[in-house]
Amino acid sequence: MSFKELAKEEIDNLAGESRKLILFNSSHFWDEVVKQIQKATGYDIQHCEQIAMIAHTKGKAVVMSGDVEKLFPVEIVLKEIGLQTEIE
Repeated sequence: MSFKELAKEEIDNLAGESRKLILFNSSHFWDEVVKQIQKATGYDIQHCEQIAMIAHTKGKAVVMSGDVEKLFPVEIVLKEIGLQTEIE
């Protein structure tokens, strides 16, 4: 089964349930994390910096909440540069 098929199956299984997209602290450069959060979410730069700061100081931060259908595309963009994320 391909990655796309597995992802589609995961989305189908979790559809309709409210979830959180979590970003974990990493060793990436500050600017690249903030820019990637902005690229993924469309949030203003201050909001992205707040998310990055919480992840940096507390070990993880909620990027966004909602249905898996909304969170999964955002997670994919965050993972483009190897950021560690999880939908819970």
